[in-house]
Amino acid sequence: MVNKEELKKIFSALIVPFHEDEMVNYEMLRELVEFELKNGVEGFYCCGSSGEGLLLSLEERKKILETVLDQVGGRVPVVSHIGTIRTGDVIELAQHAKKAGAAAVSMIPPYYYKFSMDEILQYYLDVVNAVDDLGVIVYNIPQFTGVSFNKDNAGRLLDNDRVIGIKHTSTDLFGLERMITDYPDKVYFNGFDEIYLSGLAAGANAAIGTTVNLYPKTFKKVREYYQNGEMDKARKVQTLVNHRVEEMVKAGIFPAVKYILKKQGLDCGTCRRPFAPLSEDAKRRLDVLIKEGFDVE
Repeated sequence: MVNKEELKKIFSALIVPFHEDEMVNYEMLRELVEFELKNGVEGFYCCGSSGEGLLLSLEERKKILETVLDQVGGRVPVVSHIGTIRTGDVIELAQHAKKAGAAAVSMIPPYYYKFSMDEILQYYLDVVNAVDDLGVIVYNIPQFTGVSFNKDNAGRLLDNDRVIGIKHTSTDLFGLERMITDYPDKVYFNGFDEIYLSGLAAGANAAIGTTVNLYPKTFKKVREYYQNGEMDKARKVQTLVNHRVEEMVKAGIFPAVKYILKKQGLDCGTCRRPFAPLSEDAKRRLDVLIKEGFDVE
């Protein structure tokens, strides 16, 4: 099982490039991974929300992970998001991730049918038992799944040594702090870029972010200032993050990231339908954002 200390880093919630016909552009995926590594990304989280994971087939998810792992070549950890609704599919992806060499797997809870918490927890435990030496990260994103994890319900998972952490994409920082206090040996990934500094203050020791695709040095600066006790500087850089996030969310966060990457010379196409293309007004607003610069030193 991976050393948890190796995961206490800033991960890119990696986007997936597509051709015009919506097929995965694996050549561009390799270029994107290399570009982000050169810009200071410390790890990759594959096929999550930013990677349009639920719009991909199982075979595409497997090939994307294999491509990223091959391009990374062991330089940074790679976590595979394997969440979907059917337990059998999740186990299949978990076993593939283990064989391929992922550092860990992560998954959202099963959705749509409003499963009971007992059913949801068993879904995770089924994966844990199917890949007994691969760490599992619970993906807490209640705004999309309708399921909110806290120290009480997630505790039944965090009590298991093979559940190594939580990806906390939630503004409930009280709930995050309570889990950290009761289970301090786990890895806690801040998931909302706009509250990264607040997440650090609550005890988060890692991050997985959509805009890390674009601005890894900015997030590293927030962390550096926070760790050095330079809170005024940390807040100023977090404000810069928030300005960028606010503008991209107005446009549509995932298409916006791809648009900005294209302006940097990486044509990752658009998002898969039913995502809509960016409006001309959104592009104009993003052009203003781009002129402000891509990162901080």
